[in-house]
Amino acid sequence: MITRRSFISSLLVIGLPIEVIAKMDLPIDNDFVDQEFLVSAMGNKKTGFGFGFMSAKQQKIAKQTSAFRGHGVSQHPLHPNHVIMYGRRPGNMAIVTDILQNRQITSFKIAKNRFFYGHGCFSNDGKTLFTTEGNSTTGEGKIGIRDAINYQYLGEFATSGIGPHDMTIMPDGKTLVVANGGILTRPETGRKKLNLPEMISNLTYIDTFTGKKIAEFRVPEPKASIRHLDIAKDGTVAIAMQVQRSAMKSENIVALGAIQKPNKDIQLLDKPARLIRGMNDYMGSVVINEKSRLAGFTSPRGNLVGFWNIDNCEFVGYHQLYDVCGIAVNSKNNFMLSNSFGQIRELDGFSLKENKKRRVVNASFPWDNHMLNVAI
Repeated sequence: MITRRSFISSLLVIGLPIEVIAKMDLPIDNDFVDQEFLVSAMGNKKTGFGFGFMSAKQQKIAKQTSAFRGHGVSQHPLHPNHVIMYGRRPGNMAIVTDILQNRQITSFKIAKNRFFYGHGCFSNDGKTLFTTEGNSTTGEGKIGIRDAINYQYLGEFATSGIGPHDMTIMPDGKTLVVANGGILTRPETGRKKLNLPEMISNLTYIDTFTGKKIAEFRVPEPKASIRHLDIAKDGTVAIAMQVQRSAMKSENIVALGAIQKPNKDIQLLDKPARLIRGMNDYMGSVVINEKSRLAGFTSPRGNLVGFWNIDNCEFVGYHQLYDVCGIAVNSKNNFMLSNSFGQIRELDGFSLKENKKRRVVNASFPWDNHMLNVAI
């Protein structure tokens, strides 16, 4: 039988570039699944902060300490065992960890007069790293551009908004979709929100070669801050928002999740109202399951995860877990959930039924906001 590893070796022998192979939708075999991890920022003021990862097969947990609180994480396309953790807003540093050797490879700092918002993504060829950043003086949103080999700063372009929090590369390999949350902050005032009365959030598409804005979209409620994104292979974008209720005069329920199909308007996930109200104006993370076509949206303030079908936007179900925020999809196409109490749960990607035998609880590993499934 031809395994994934032997097939990749044959592609290398015939001279196919590794960046091309990295983008191919190759089959997964048992040899490959042995190297699968859940990775996440972790920690709190009591335990200290760091980067944690857990072996999917053996459920062994390891961590690297850091001098800062992390937020989002990214896997390097050309070096799959390297994972980057970005500093939480207003961060100034990111670290690169080799999760097979359990050691920090390198770190890099933000450019002068800039700060990290906590997320980044790679170009499809794995040669360029993009990071969400802000101008420390004006608050203007920026996308930092770095060489993905040595992490040297190459330049930047504007996001056409304030507070670019999350972003991802579109399937075309040349367009970034950016969540401009609209909230002005500055490093000297920490996480204080400085412009709530006039905040404007948008979803912006940017050409990575020219830095020019291609399109911009907004949701009906101006105080709904677009924060997190995930994207399906067909270009469908799942959007998670956080409503700034203190800046609103109305107590009406506001949709927190949305779906955007390619070249279509944003479609709000506004039902069921009772579940959305229970999320307390806050979605923390989102992930799309390609096989089941379900998107999972976590709400740590509501202690639950809601699931919607990304094709018809219908509500499918929910799962309750205290302070749940991290969510990922593993190689078995199941949803993986994490929280700040060191708990990991696995839900069937179609039925959403929990496999309780796979529960993990380790209080010394308080997982932070975002979790990523990494296959090597």
